[in-house]
Amino acid sequence: MTSSAFREFVIDSLTFFLEIKGYNHRFLEIKINLPDALSFLEKEIITEIKRFVKRGYVVFSLKIHKLPENYSKLNVDLLNNILKELSKITGNSEAIYNWKEVLANPQIFFTENRVFNDDDCKKIMSETKLLIEEFDRYKREEGESLKKAILESLNKMEVLLSNIKREEENWQKEAKLFLEKKLKEFEFNNINEDRLYQELALLLMKTDINEEITRIDEFIRRFYEEIKKDDSIGKTLEFILQEMNREINTLSSKTAKTSIMFYAIDLKKELEKIRELTLNIE
Repeated sequence: MTSSAFREFVIDSLTFFLEIKGYNHRFLEIKINLPDALSFLEKEIITEIKRFVKRGYVVFSLKIHKLPENYSKLNVDLLNNILKELSKITGNSEAIYNWKEVLANPQIFFTENRVFNDDDCKKIMSETKLLIEEFDRYKREEGESLKKAILESLNKMEVLLSNIKREEENWQKEAKLFLEKKLKEFEFNNINEDRLYQELALLLMKTDINEEITRIDEFIRRFYEEIKKDDSIGKTLEFILQEMNREINTLSSKTAKTSIMFYAIDLKKELEKIRELTLNIE
């Protein structure tokens, strides 16, 4: 899961920058970077991320474009209240005031160190949810591309396994005929023919790789089934690949036919491609 999303919005004169990034990771780990004034939103943001992400390392950041130190914004509500009170005192709503004295009140202007109210927090969380949904959409689009690449490699593995199966069948027949021919070239006295063929069968069994072929074929089928699911399947796919790799190694060590060894090498190459792609799947 290597995806990211970015969002920008404004509250009053403050610009907010939201960013979320996802990285490959075996388990789910979430890191939240928030300004101190909004640290109380961390738990809610983590809960929202967990709705969409099951595995990976996720970094969420919220930054506020701070206003210049000498910037201030008129507190209109407070100013109106002051004017109303002055009107009551003077008894004249049209009175002319000493604005220099009125504006001397330090609370008449907002500064950058403001406190975020409920409406601000609702807006921030609304934008955060939109960001996470966008992140999930990108992640799913990436997942479809990964799925296509994985299916291509699985198809190649099926072809390679079919070639190995054909080569193995031919090899078993050729090996049996070769050994029988060689045995007939020697003259054995007082030898039990049944025992001889038992030993021959045991010799052929040591290089028989049909069980490995069957298991690899089953793992490929299981992989096809799992990758069609919408659930979190990354760990399951990793396990299947691990077992498949073990069977390919066993197959390579048992076979005595060079062509099968080369097919097994190609199998490993495709398996490694799938393993790399699977790291991006939850």
